[in-house]
Amino acid sequence: MNTKRYLYNVGFWFVIWLAISCSAEKDTLVSKTYHNVTAHYNAYFYANQHLQEVKAAIETGFQPNYNRILEVFTPVDTTIVASNQDKLEDAIKKAALAIQFHKNSDWVDDSYVLIGKVKFLQGKYEEAIQTFKYVKSISEDDNTVHDGLITLMRTYIDYGEMNNAIAVSDFLKKEELSKSNQKNLYLVRAYMYQKREDLDNMVQNLVEAVQLMSLNEGSAKIYFIIGQVYQTLGFDAEAYHNYLECVKSNPPYELSFYASLNMAQVFELARSNDLKKVRKYYQKILRDRKNKEFRDKIYYEMAGFEMNQGDLNLAIEFYESSIAASVGNQRQKAYSYLQLGLINYDTLKDFSRAKAYYDSTMMVLPADEPEYENINERQQILEVFVTQLNTIQLQDSLLTLSFMDSTELSVLLDSVIIKEEQRALEEEEKRQQQEAQFSGRNIFNEDNTASVQSGATWYFYNTSAISTGQSEFIRRWGNRPLEDHWRRSNKDAQVAVVDSEEVSEDTSTPEDAEEESIEDIRAARKEALYNTIPFTDEERQTADSLIEISYYNLGNIYDFQLEEKVNAYQTFETMIERYPDTEYKPELLYQLYLIYTDLEHPRAQVCKDLLLNDFPNSSYAKTLLNPQYKLEYDALAESMKEEYKKAYELYRGRHYDSALQITVQALTDTPENSFTDNLKLLEIMIIGQTGNLYNYRFELEKFIKEFPDSELNEYAQKLLRIAHELPLQLAKLGGATFKQNLNRDHLFVIVYPTKRFEDGNLAREFDQFNKEHFNEGLLSASSLILEKDQAMVLVQDFGDKVSALSYFDTLKEQGFLDDYSSEEFSTFVITKENFEIFYRTKDLKGYLSFFNNFYME
Repeated sequence: MNTKRYLYNVGFWFVIWLAISCSAEKDTLVSKTYHNVTAHYNAYFYANQHLQEVKAAIETGFQPNYNRILEVFTPVDTTIVASNQDKLEDAIKKAALAIQFHKNSDWVDDSYVLIGKVKFLQGKYEEAIQTFKYVKSISEDDNTVHDGLITLMRTYIDYGEMNNAIAVSDFLKKEELSKSNQKNLYLVRAYMYQKREDLDNMVQNLVEAVQLMSLNEGSAKIYFIIGQVYQTLGFDAEAYHNYLECVKSNPPYELSFYASLNMAQVFELARSNDLKKVRKYYQKILRDRKNKEFRDKIYYEMAGFEMNQGDLNLAIEFYESSIAASVGNQRQKAYSYLQLGLINYDTLKDFSRAKAYYDSTMMVLPADEPEYENINERQQILEVFVTQLNTIQLQDSLLTLSFMDSTELSVLLDSVIIKEEQRALEEEEKRQQQEAQFSGRNIFNEDNTASVQSGATWYFYNTSAISTGQSEFIRRWGNRPLEDHWRRSNKDAQVAVVDSEEVSEDTSTPEDAEEESIEDIRAARKEALYNTIPFTDEERQTADSLIEISYYNLGNIYDFQLEEKVNAYQTFETMIERYPDTEYKPELLYQLYLIYTDLEHPRAQVCKDLLLNDFPNSSYAKTLLNPQYKLEYDALAESMKEEYKKAYELYRGRHYDSALQITVQALTDTPENSFTDNLKLLEIMIIGQTGNLYNYRFELEKFIKEFPDSELNEYAQKLLRIAHELPLQLAKLGGATFKQNLNRDHLFVIVYPTKRFEDGNLAREFDQFNKEHFNEGLLSASSLILEKDQAMVLVQDFGDKVSALSYFDTLKEQGFLDDYSSEEFSTFVITKENFEIFYRTKDLKGYLSFFNNFYME
């Protein structure tokens, strides 16, 4: 009954018809309307909302650098993107829903474009590029296609494919675009030209774009960028006009502030001859409470203005005030530090202070600064540079002190300590004044600029000495502020002491104890200063060596890293004058010749003559005579390297004779070069495998003397030490330890195979030889069994090592041993004490090694 009622219900059949009509597979008006509305205001709407939220977060989190031309598009912050991955992934899912379930809607291509934009934000450039290309192939909506292509162009730019970006731009030039797409195209083109540092084309596209923009589309920022570009190009009137348009566009206060400041720079300040008016303007904006967080920038501009007026001291003061007024803009603080570094380096030549400011710059300078690498390189150079300067100043001062009268020196050190204390008080007062002046700023961004000390020619007044004094103070007393009763760690305890003194009417004076403490501190400091002074000849020689190498390093830094040729030759000339016998003299003369030649200085010929006359065999003299010498020298080294490879492979394969043949031939045929030491040491190692230990040690000692500066010298010394220790180690491994005391009675011994002689025959031949060449009865020969198949003939007695070896030499000179020179025979001399060890251990190999090392040298 109920079923029939539904069958005749009109509403029921209408719902069924509507459901069928709204199928995504149908192309009816009802279906398209339904899916357009659902896709647009459901899936696509929420996906786009997520995308806009992430883009807004990127805009909010970015701190613009108003000291440089702003980027057309805010750089994508990967950190913010990473923290919003859930939103971006959800945007992709929702856009995919619109594509999957609303296939016949007009929002499928828009959803693909949105997915491409999300991929772009995620840094997935290749996926974004493929998505935008796909949209062009499927979409019939020109506006959507153009939107995708414009974003594709920006993707190509950020992906580094500038040629493809230009190709897309050229394609879009031929297309008829909507107002919105035309505006976006101009902006992306301007962005492309900005990346290519083409300011002319950049500003042309920005001018076109801003005419198509409304206030809420960011026109204020674009007007500001146009103003910056015109100001950079020197068109002050156009710059002023665009800064003014920026201010009229109701921008955020920060942008308005910088626009107003730049307007003043290009108009009022630049054209005003009334310096008082200019300074009054800066003081006015400085007093404005709304500008509190921009005081660092105002001071920075004031400093630049005073620099242009030639008032260096006031400029420095304003740069320091800029640093002190900083409330979080690390980039601006870095600029102020950098300017102070440049002033101290280029103008004041105070390199220690310049180095300190560069250090501070690198501590706060963002890594995305275009000049970051150059500034970092200069900071690292100054680190080494100032070390050389300080070393020279320090050691020079110490040497001067070392020759002073003891009484005079004592008085001087006392005055130095007092000056240190006074300087510490002055610095503390300056710090407190700065705190009072800027008490309202963020304490976590304060910088004690006064702590940057200047260098000085006198050691104890420079930064290093003060640092030493402060370190000693902290070591003894801890890091305490300057205040009443600073010596006491517990101020409450001081109050309690005073009270108890009043009650008990104690007449003792705590100040006496405090005065004693001060004297103790000064005495300790004085002792520390005494300990740094080189009083002995050895210490003075060390100080002189440090000065010499520092001059050498300093000159090279001037010449090659800082490219300051005048300072370089002055440093080298000073070094030669002070150290005329320096080992670096050939190199210094050569470098001076090159520097003077570049400067067209007449001393170039003088240095050339000195080099050729005094050091004709040096590589520098040879290079001077033959500019190709270095190339030829390197070619010889490369040739020798090839021979080395061949010899080394044979050495590793134990083909020692073939390897030795290659090394000998290469060393004979090839003149000495930078690789000679490598091949020579390989030859010695081969000798160590094929020759006796004596020759091996001799060649190592020779190598160490011939190649004292070789990197292999230390390794050769190690091999020589091992070679000296080897005989004893072998003896120990063989079970015998032979005594090295050779100033004792000796025997001559020949070990022979028993099968070659009948008992006593060989001993009788020795007796006959002895009668013919020595006094009868002086020497006697006897036989003794050593092993089952070996026996010995012993000739005795010899009073010492020398007479035993003399007898050995006579045997060889007379040819008596010629018949006994095969491997079956062993001949040597030995002390009676070692003979007992030898006969007991039967360690023939061990003793022969001992004999070669201690007798055959």
